[in-house]
Amino acid sequence: MKKERIIAIVMMLALLVSVIAAGCAAPAPAPAPAPAPAPAPAPAPAPAPAPAPAPAPAPAQPAKVITWVGQSALPAGMPVTEGLETLSARITEASQGRLVWKASPAGAICPAAEEWKAVHTGVLDFCGGGGSYMNAEVHFGTLISQRVGGVPPLEHLIWLEQVGSDLINQWYVDLGYDMYDIKGAGFHGPPEIFGHFDKELKVPGDLNGLKMRCSGDGGAVLARMGVGSVFMPLGEIFESMQRGVIDAFECSSPRFDWQMGLNEVGKYIYLSPIRAPTEVYQLLVKRSKFEALPDDLKIIVEDLGRSEAIRYYGKLTGGDSEALQNFRDYGNIVQKLPSEIEAAFKIEADAYMDEQAAKYPEAKSVLESQRAFTETWDELYGLVDWAKP
Repeated sequence: MKKERIIAIVMMLALLVSVIAAGCAAPAPAPAPAPAPAPAPAPAPAPAPAPAPAPAPAPAQPAKVITWVGQSALPAGMPVTEGLETLSARITEASQGRLVWKASPAGAICPAAEEWKAVHTGVLDFCGGGGSYMNAEVHFGTLISQRVGGVPPLEHLIWLEQVGSDLINQWYVDLGYDMYDIKGAGFHGPPEIFGHFDKELKVPGDLNGLKMRCSGDGGAVLARMGVGSVFMPLGEIFESMQRGVIDAFECSSPRFDWQMGLNEVGKYIYLSPIRAPTEVYQLLVKRSKFEALPDDLKIIVEDLGRSEAIRYYGKLTGGDSEALQNFRDYGNIVQKLPSEIEAAFKIEADAYMDEQAAKYPEAKSVLESQRAFTETWDELYGLVDWAKP
């Protein structure tokens, strides 16, 4: 019994010690808090809106088209007309259609040989003409187109390029004409045939009483030698010779005259440059309209005009030898003008031009300029006797 009590006491003591030990033990750590949920990923920024497309450029406005109309002093198919047509096409092309030139033959828009007047009045914008055709009103006309006893073609072209065009353009202003000579341009032909005649010539007296188609100063000088000088457009020569209205004529260079079919009228052909050492159909434009052009278009007109002057001259000279042979083969009698007639013509030519210079200030101005140029050229390079000042 005593033993059982001792065991019971021991068990109670053990229980008491365990309770006390449990109470003195460190408290169990609080459970670790649950980790905070990871923050939701920030939403990706919305892509920037695509820039609005640039507005389509407005369609380019078509370049302003300027259209000019012009006329040759000669019929269709003649060298000057073909030259003016070629120049017109090149100007139209070079300007990319901004400046359109439309060329017509003589008589299509205004009367033949009056193209220069039509440029002044505005009926035409340009022409291949002027020169001797206007001599009755513009008294230096033949001095710039075919001055009797003047210098050969290239020297004459250089005079125009260096001095002449500026001089005559100032005179156009002073005389009240709204036209402008494109410097160094125009249609420059070789020396003309002295003339085609129905009869043989040997001495100056053989000219007396002839009815001859002439123009400008050459016609005036021949009139002083007894010729009945008659003017008519070139296109009327053939019929007038056939009908006997005239029995002689002057026209142009061998190639030009052959191309016009003049081998059929005027059996005798006399050669001498003295009557017309060169033949110039001016490239005239209406000054007020030319000055209104943009600068680049002015340059196109000027440069292509100069280019055509040389191209045209080369074309005509290139066919002269062949044309003379064609005349001979046809049956025309081709020979040099007798020296006695040439010398008499020179005397009358100088006297006539001195008279014109005394009457008309514009003729005096142009003639003095030409004679000064001729003296310098003769000193430097020499000239034939009849061309000396």
